[in-house]
Amino acid sequence: MYIRKLLIVMGFSVCSYSATAQYTYGEPIETRSTELRKTRFGLFIAPNNAWMKPTASKSNDGLYIVTSEGSKIGYSWGLMIDHFFAENYGIATGVQLTTSGGKILAEYDASKLPTPAPKNVVKTASFDYRLQYFEVPFGLKLMSDDLGGGVRIFGNLGITAAINISKKATYTVTYTDTASGKTVDMTATGENEKLRNGVSIIPILFQMNLGGGMEYRLTDKMSLYMGLFFNNGFAPDVTSPKDINMGYKGTFTDGNIRLNNIALKVGLFF
Repeated sequence: MYIRKLLIVMGFSVCSYSATAQYTYGEPIETRSTELRKTRFGLFIAPNNAWMKPTASKSNDGLYIVTSEGSKIGYSWGLMIDHFFAENYGIATGVQLTTSGGKILAEYDASKLPTPAPKNVVKTASFDYRLQYFEVPFGLKLMSDDLGGGVRIFGNLGITAAINISKKATYTVTYTDTASGKTVDMTATGENEKLRNGVSIIPILFQMNLGGGMEYRLTDKMSLYMGLFFNNGFAPDVTSPKDINMGYKGTFTDGNIRLNNIALKVGLFF
């Protein structure tokens, strides 16, 4: 009696399992996972629009009026690494090379220039800087759930440490010198020349970066990545013009200069 009841229960269990495991034509054979892998790697390229901005209208010594003369087009490329400690939260890091720069004009305040002007005084200095950095970003990444069709949106907030590996400039400098016993204005120019003297460009720069974007899952392991980022150089001052010596006489100051950029980052996670 007990054996017969046991066989009946086992029979119902097998039938129930068969019903749930049965394949119906038209249904997908397997469903792709929407979960993010704990650690993943990717490659990216990011064109950027960079500019230098003085924090004040005058240099620290009050002698030069400092203005930004426009932006420059640059780019970044490198490796992305995401490590998630929860489904929607993780650390975003990697390594990258960034080309950046900006244009700064420093003009001696005419109201403070002695008459006649002494020799070896820089009157105007226009510098178009072209810089390259090796960078390591580190930030918090917040990722949404799958919104449908493999699309997720994300936000990113972090800090980037940047090491200067190249510094060049195109410049026009007007300065005073003596000729035939008189003080005259002279002009020195350069085209995309390497800045070799001293710490004309600060060797280590820190930037705060804020951005967001979307990811689209192509396969279980591959995702298309796109984001827009604002990178704000907050410390220290980028330029140190007293250490620049490019064939003109005298020195100048340009106050506290910050380096910023907006970048469109496009990449692929594997």
